[in-house]
Amino acid sequence: DVPAGQRGAVGRGLRRAVVVGAALPRGGRCRGGVPSTGAALALLVPLWLCAACGGTAPVYNLSLAVDEGLPAETLVGDIRAGLPPGTGPPGGFLLSEGSGESAVLADFHVQPETGVIRTARRLDRERRARYSFAAATLRGEVVQVEIEVTDVNDHPPRFPRDCLQLNISELSPPGTAFRLPAARDPDAGRFGTQGYALLEDGSAAGELPLFQLRYGRPEPLELVLLRRLDREQADAHRLVVEAWDGGSPRRHGRLRVSVRVLDENDNAPTFSRSEYWARLREDAPPGTSVCRLRATDSDLGPNGEVRYSINRRQSDPDGYFAVEERSGVLRLHRPLDREARSLHRLVVEARDGGAQPEVSSAVVSVSVLDVNDNRPAIRLLYLTESGLPWVSEGARPGDYVARVSVSDADEEGEEEGGGGIALALLGGDGAFALRPSGIGIFFLCVAGPLDRESRDLYELRLVATDGGAPPLSAEEPLLLRVADLNDEAPAFPQPHYRAAVSEAASPGTTVLRLSASDADEPGSPNAEVRYALEGDPAALALLRIDARSGAVTTRARLDRERQAALELRVVARDGGRPPRAAACRLSVRVEDANDNEPRFERQVYRGRLPEHAAPGRCLLQVKATDADADQFGEIEYFLYDGFHYYEKSKAFQIDPRTGQICVSQDIDREGDPTTYDFLVKATDGGGLSAQAFVRIEIEDVNDNHPVFEQAVYVTSISSHTQPGTEIINVVATDRDSGIYGVVMYELVPGEFSSFFTVDTSTGTIYLISPLGHLTRSVLFLTVSARDGGGLLSATNAAITVNILQTALAPAIFERSRYAFSVPEDAPEDSPVGTVKAREPPNSLELVSYRISSGDPHGRFSIDPQFGVIRTQKQLDHETQSVVVLTVQSQLGNSPVYSSTQVNISVIDINDNPPVFLTRSDKVTVSHTRPPGTAVYIAHAEDKDSGLNGAIKYSIANKQSNPFSIDPSLGVVNLTRTVFADKQQEYTLHIVAEDCGSPPLTSLLMLTVIIEEQKMDPTLVFQNLVYQVEISEATSPGARILQVKAHSLDLHSVTSKLTYSLEPSTDSVAFGINSDTGWLYLRKHLNYECTQILSFRALVSTSEDENLRQNASTSVIVNVLDENDNPPVFMHESYFFEMEENPVPRGVVGTIAAVDKDSGRNGQLSYFLLSDGKYFKMNSNTGEIINWVALDCEKQAHHQLTVLVTDHGSPPLNATAAVYITVRDLNDNRPFFPQAAPGQGLHLKVLEGQPPGTLITTVFAKDPDSGNNGVVLYSIESGKTISLFP
Repeated sequence: DVPAGQRGAVGRGLRRAVVVGAALPRGGRCRGGVPSTGAALALLVPLWLCAACGGTAPVYNLSLAVDEGLPAETLVGDIRAGLPPGTGPPGGFLLSEGSGESAVLADFHVQPETGVIRTARRLDRERRARYSFAAATLRGEVVQVEIEVTDVNDHPPRFPRDCLQLNISELSPPGTAFRLPAARDPDAGRFGTQGYALLEDGSAAGELPLFQLRYGRPEPLELVLLRRLDREQADAHRLVVEAWDGGSPRRHGRLRVSVRVLDENDNAPTFSRSEYWARLREDAPPGTSVCRLRATDSDLGPNGEVRYSINRRQSDPDGYFAVEERSGVLRLHRPLDREARSLHRLVVEARDGGAQPEVSSAVVSVSVLDVNDNRPAIRLLYLTESGLPWVSEGARPGDYVARVSVSDADEEGEEEGGGGIALALLGGDGAFALRPSGIGIFFLCVAGPLDRESRDLYELRLVATDGGAPPLSAEEPLLLRVADLNDEAPAFPQPHYRAAVSEAASPGTTVLRLSASDADEPGSPNAEVRYALEGDPAALALLRIDARSGAVTTRARLDRERQAALELRVVARDGGRPPRAAACRLSVRVEDANDNEPRFERQVYRGRLPEHAAPGRCLLQVKATDADADQFGEIEYFLYDGFHYYEKSKAFQIDPRTGQICVSQDIDREGDPTTYDFLVKATDGGGLSAQAFVRIEIEDVNDNHPVFEQAVYVTSISSHTQPGTEIINVVATDRDSGIYGVVMYELVPGEFSSFFTVDTSTGTIYLISPLGHLTRSVLFLTVSARDGGGLLSATNAAITVNILQTALAPAIFERSRYAFSVPEDAPEDSPVGTVKAREPPNSLELVSYRISSGDPHGRFSIDPQFGVIRTQKQLDHETQSVVVLTVQSQLGNSPVYSSTQVNISVIDINDNPPVFLTRSDKVTVSHTRPPGTAVYIAHAEDKDSGLNGAIKYSIANKQSNPFSIDPSLGVVNLTRTVFADKQQEYTLHIVAEDCGSPPLTSLLMLTVIIEEQKMDPTLVFQNLVYQVEISEATSPGARILQVKAHSLDLHSVTSKLTYSLEPSTDSVAFGINSDTGWLYLRKHLNYECTQILSFRALVSTSEDENLRQNASTSVIVNVLDENDNPPVFMHESYFFEMEENPVPRGVVGTIAAVDKDSGRNGQLSYFLLSDGKYFKMNSNTGEIINWVALDCEKQAHHQLTVLVTDHGSPPLNATAAVYITVRDLNDNRPFFPQAAPGQGLHLKVLEGQPPGTLITTVFAKDPDSGNNGVVLYSIESGKTISLFP
């Protein structure tokens, strides 16, 4: 019985089974498919298997084994052996592997009818080691067949690769294991890989092995290093590793292992020599090759690359030498100087390129060979007492002056100790000579007489020449001064000096400065001169001399009147021992000073002048005298400026030299003042003055005609008027005075003049004949007026007399002229007077009155009934003092009237006080004025008349002041001298009082200043010279300096000072405040145009120009530079050319810039802004320096940008472009690019080619340019040259 699970398995296996008929022939089976007969049966197998599976068919197991590799048809076994014993013939088998693709059927032949199993081909266990299939009998038994392929040793062990390369560092320590790939053997069990052997271990014969193998199960295969490797001895090792199995005979597999020893930096560079020796001339240029050092390093790659350097810590700290890093060539870097150092020992290091480089060193000793490059050296040792280059003028020939030693730092000079050096003395004109004393030693000696006064300095030259080829020489200038002896006496330029000094000079005034010269050495005591005065004691009391400067000054005040001349002797002595002296004569003349004021002969001058005198007529001469002489005695006259009546003073002028007072314009007594008062001032040449009072009265001349008050008079009288009756009064006036103003009247003869007569003095016309018989109703009269000088009126008075033909007589005034007076302060409506006309007898008509003329302003009125005249307005005597009225009387309505003249005098009252033109005034008086001098004219005016207008003057505060006043003229005079008064100012209260009742007064405050007149200028600046520094960047308007002046007299009151600048080209840039003295800048300064400006500042007082004082001082302005100008290159662009060269060429060219500024503002520095790889720049000189070799083929043109900057703050700069062209040199050989360097060009040509056949075209290149790059071709000589043209 088969278990259910097995039955399922069998059932599953049988689902693919095929039925193989027992009768099937063996040959009818195709290994690739199913036979045709079997195809029919195959349709029945599934049904059969399903039926078998549905039951409980038994399953049996059969295990078979067969060796691999046996030939085909080898018997494997019989399926029947899997059935239980005693089982009958199965009758054939059905196999589960019925498909043509079955591996079982492909590798085995199974006979279904018998169940015999044979191999169908050689089996390979490594391909398939086990087969399994099921076979079913027709009775339903199932045999599960398992066939195992038994292994045989048919495969050797195999490594994955035949060759293997290992990289092993030579510093790997022994014991280091390197894994190797294990060998693989498809065989199993003992036939698999069993072990490994190292057939070749890479070691040389006789040496211990380098490697061994280490393996185990399951440990991997490893190659173990037994001892350290050394790449430098062997850089590779070849190993053979063999793997073997357990077969008999054994099978083997081999692995070739190539071990490459990796280099490590385990070797330091090794110099060929431990010390190098070289010699080099001291004049060798930088870049000269000294020697070549060679160091080798057996390491590979960077570990073996050697670089050279100089150990600057141990040697050559100053960098005289440099070694090329790659080549080891030692070159000179800086110029040598054998005299400074004759041997240079360098420590040159060789360093490999390892990560941790190895270093070794060698010593290079460079001996510097001498060349004649040093001039002889001259050393001086002065043998004088002071050790300085001095020699006394008293030295004698042969005296030593200096010790001279010569030497030469060159070898030849050293060896010979200076003996080969020649020394020569040039100059001195034979006064000095050289005396040899030993090798290289000479003495400079005096050879001739010396005289310092003739020659105080000798310019000598010592010339030393060595024996080199060519010889070098050195020159030492020697300035030898001759020391002075006191062998010269002082000397005055002239034996007699004359000088003059004013007697007004204050003590300490410099008279003159004497100077004596001494030919001995300046600055020495022998030439130091001291001065002294000798002579008259009286003169010595007045003068003294400064011992050092020789300035002669006054000791006390001088008086020319007492001593007009001073005679003295001046002695000059030097400071030598013993001293020497000289003398000269001094004559000083005392000049007169302006110490006397002018004096007028009179203090008051009076004159008379007729009016209308011709301009230029002189009426009066004032005379003043001055006791001084010369210019101080010359007097000039002018009208005193302080006079208040300027309009009056214009009428006269004074001759400034003669004092003649003359009229300057027409004067009309009637229209101009009748009296002129003014002061005349006399000033001498020194500014002292005096003044006098002048009054000029204008005399009247008959220059005015009488003038009638009315040109036409009209009156009416009755034909019955009786002779003797006063008809009318005519009035004429004359502006002249005296007899010329007296008017006389007369009737001009006419038709009716015989009827009338006129009072010649009053102008009253009387009727002298009756008029009844006249038939005319109108009579015409003419009256003329004549003054006392005979001048007639220009226009006569025309009188019309109307004759009234009526029986009624007119009312006749009692008087033909009335005279009244009224005070000017009378109130309105005050009665003035009464006129009365009498009516004719038997008349019953009333008389009426009216004012017909003479009152145009209506100041008066008349009572028409009673004839009372009254005031109607306020009167003013000063406006109109006399009023003449014509009053008419009328009888009823009769046309006949009569008239009378009323003269009203307005009586003046004292209603106007005197009036001064100013309330206060000031006048300055010199303290030297004599008594009686007119100081001031006080003038007041009073509009009142008579006594009310008469003014008298007085000084209210008279007490002790030295002044008085003329009561009528108002002239203020000095009553005494004020020289000794301490009081410097007086205030006078001048009163003007009229003579009215009560009197009226007015007050004038007059301040009199007593001024001490200076005979010498007292105005000075605080500094003689003002100096200031100002930047040229200062803006206009800035204040830069204040100059101040002051008076030397501390007690004087300095008037206002006015400052100004003297016009000049230097002062136009400046202005000055006239009040404060502050100088300010008016325009910009430019240091580049002008650095120093010098001009004068002036000051003056603003008083009278005759008393004005002036002073001046120097102003020096130093203009300071500002950095206001940028540097400017001389050219916008610079162009240079230079040849290419394998070594740097140094200076290429120089660029230059200029800066107008000065100092640091104009100090320039140059910088290179580009291309610092090939070029550098000298920042001070502007030199462009090539410091890396140039190659035209790499770069033929270089463009640089150069910056120049000044050192101002802030700095200013500029840039320029520099173009450098590199000229080509023929420094490159042509080369053929077709051929590798150093190798030929191989060509093939078939034999038998005709001549002229083109074989190839060769092309050569030359990197040079121009003609240097033009390539020409030719064939050099050879065995076959004749074959190729």
